[in-house]
Parts: sequence; structure tokens; C-alpha cells
Amino acid sequence: MRKLKTVASLLLAVVITGLSAITPAFADYDPGFDVDAEAVYFINLDTGKVIYEKDADKKVYPASTTKIMTALLALENIPDLDTPQIELKLYIQNALSGTGASLAGILRGETFTPRELLYAALLPSGNEAAMMLGDYVGDGSLDYFAEMMNEKAAELGAVNTHFVNASGMHDDDHYTTAYDMYLITMAALENETFREIVSTNYYYAGEDQNGNPLHWNTTNFLISPGSTYYYPYATGVKTGTTDEAGRCLVSTAEKDGYHYLMVMMGAPQYDSNGEKLEENMVFKQTIELYDWAFSSFSNKTLIEKDVGVGEVPLKLARGGKDYLLIKSGEVFTDLLPNEIEASSITMELDLPAVVNAPIKEGDQVGTIRLMLAGEEIGSVPAVAAEDVDASLIATLIDQFKRLFRSFLAKFIVVFVILSIIAYITITVLRGRNKNRYYRRRG
Repeated sequence: MRKLKTVASLLLAVVITGLSAITPAFADYDPGFDVDAEAVYFINLDTGKVIYEKDADKKVYPASTTKIMTALLALENIPDLDTPQIELKLYIQNALSGTGASLAGILRGETFTPRELLYAALLPSGNEAAMMLGDYVGDGSLDYFAEMMNEKAAELGAVNTHFVNASGMHDDDHYTTAYDMYLITMAALENETFREIVSTNYYYAGEDQNGNPLHWNTTNFLISPGSTYYYPYATGVKTGTTDEAGRCLVSTAEKDGYHYLMVMMGAPQYDSNGEKLEENMVFKQTIELYDWAFSSFSNKTLIEKDVGVGEVPLKLARGGKDYLLIKSGEVFTDLLPNEIEASSITMELDLPAVVNAPIKEGDQVGTIRLMLAGEEIGSVPAVAAEDVDASLIATLIDQFKRLFRSFLAKFIVVFVILSIIAYITITVLRGRNKNRYYRRRG
């Protein structure tokens, strides 16, 4: 539960970080090995920094990672997850018959609560469970539910996504991108129930109508102890596999206070000869990328708070003081490759040409931009390092000058306007007088 709460707080932190830091893309940073998946989007949740991506805007098929969106809409539209009883409808059963789609073992005549169906959809990736949720939220129409999915995707900024079903069964018009799936997953992770479910490796749902136990195990082997691909730092989320989509995995992981989210889409299932690969490449390469990130990047403090950084010209100060000391207003820490030392960071000061007294210590007067190889990686406020009182006489003189300049400017404008009006008036009168003169002589 501690990890779940940590992830929730990080969702807000990513947004807040974006307000104070401009994060360079380390998306082209070389992990030292080839990634065979079609598309990858790998982001550090603490900083919002993308440390690796591959064709993140490429159109791909999401397979059962679709169920992340299905769960998100169910959680948003079903106030009570434990009271409604939802039954498997015949048309859903018929639609899945003979498809070979993954199922949770739900039989006709059985009813389940929305919470149970969420576990059934997200752990064993039960297609019937996802469709039951879609049917319920869509008021009996899976087509309407698909419209809701697309509206939600657009709302989240997932503009390169289009859904046609709640389960992720293949359709050429059912597609997304790695980046869009990141946006959808981030929205889902804001919900505590979703986080709890996708971090669960096993759920017992009681017995079916024949007395057989319903054991729902996650298909995300990263969080399954005893699995070949168990990864002790993984904390969720969802798999997806079809022949057309390949192997897909949206996952999160945490180690030593570092938190990551990775979307890997289209990892291969077969080799060049069409033989099925012995290894599950989506798990294998996800683990490799996580290991690389945890060993290759670390937080570095690039500037402490209250560090003196220079001075700026000062006017109107008591005692004739003509400069103001400037210091950093905040500490700034960023995720950087281990080989980059904090000493490699340079500072650029954005300060006004002059500052007028009075001013209080801590008042922001500019910005300190932190630069790495000519690229801005963040910024902190540049603030006054001291209190400076204003000189009464100097202030009065300055105000008089301002007033005079303002008056003079207004006078000039009025004078010009009046001059133009006078010129026009005189010109018109002269014209009339000439006309009268020629009429008399004629």
C-alpha cells in the first residue's frame, strides 16, 4: 500500500515539476542494447523526464492494454463497485465463442460486482469481464461504450488513439500509440482502486455455478513471485497480446526512491523463421530497460537554495547603495546520467537592467537558468539576498521625473493632435475663401 500511495503522489509531482523545469529529452540516450519492440515510451515519474523512447507516436495495436481505458471509464462511471450485480449476456458469450480470446471463466447465469469484474478484466485479462463492464457503463451498448472510450482518449490528449471495443480484440480500426497509452495509464493510476488491482498478482473470486474455484492470476509476470520474469521492483500494470499487436506491456517500477513507467508495444513473438520465441521478449526487454535506468541515472542537486549568484544595478536605495546581491531562491534537483557531474552545469542569469528600492530579501527579481551543453534543463528564481530600504528624497525625485515625463508625453500628443486639427481647419478655410474669390471675379 505504501508503494501505491507513492505512485499517486508522483502523478501530481510530474505535473508540478513541469511548471518549474524544462526537461531535456534523453529519449535518444543509448541503453547499450537493441530494443526489438515496435514502440516504447519510458518516463521517470519523479521528474517527468523521458529517458528512452522508440517510435512513441507510431500507430500500434494495443491488444488487452485496452482494458486500462475500460477500467478507467468503469471507475469513473460506477459510483458503487460492490452493489450492482452484472450478468454475462448471451450476445457477449456468443461474440467470444470460438475466438480463442482470454477469458476469466465467467459462465452464463453468473453475476459479479463491478469490482470483481475489474479484477477479472485486469488480472487474467478476461475479455468477457471487460465487455460486461462496457455493456453496463454503455447502457447496454458496447458501441456506445466505444464512443465513450474515444471521447475520454481525446479528453486526455490521446489524439492518435481510436477504440472500437472494450476488450482489445483485434480490429484494424482499433489502435493507439505508446505515448497515448502512457497518457491513458497515467489517468487510470490516479484512481486508488485501479492502482490496487493492477498491483495484485492473485485474486480469489469464489466458486462458479458448478462449484469450481475461480482463481484469477495476473498475466503480468513481472509481479508474480516464482515466475521466470518476476521483477521485485515492478508494481503493475497490464499486458496485452494478439498476433497482430505482438506482445505489449504497460508497467511501473520503483527502486531506491526512483519511480518509472514504461509502455512497450509490439515486442516480437516469433523469430525470422516464424518459430515462436522461447523467451517472452516484452518481459525480458522491459526488465533490461528498468535495470539500465536504475543503474544509469541518479538525482543530482544542481543548485542549493540561498547560493549567491551575482548582483544587479540598484536605484533609489538609501545611502546611495548602487547594487543588489542576488541568490538562488530554491534548490533544484534533476535526474541525470551518472557520468554527468553537477559541476558540468552552467548558470545563465535573466535579470532586469536595474532594480528599484525598496526590496525585501527573498523577493524574486529574475531567473537562474541551468544549462547543460547549451540546453536548458531547469530554472529557479533569482531572489534578493538582502533587504534594501528606499531613499525618500531619491524616490520623490524619481516620481517627479516620471510624472513630468508622463505629462510631457501627454502634452506632446495633445499638441500634435491640435496642430493637425488646426492645419486641416486652416486648409479648409483657405479653400473656401479661394472659391468665393473666383466666383466674384467670374
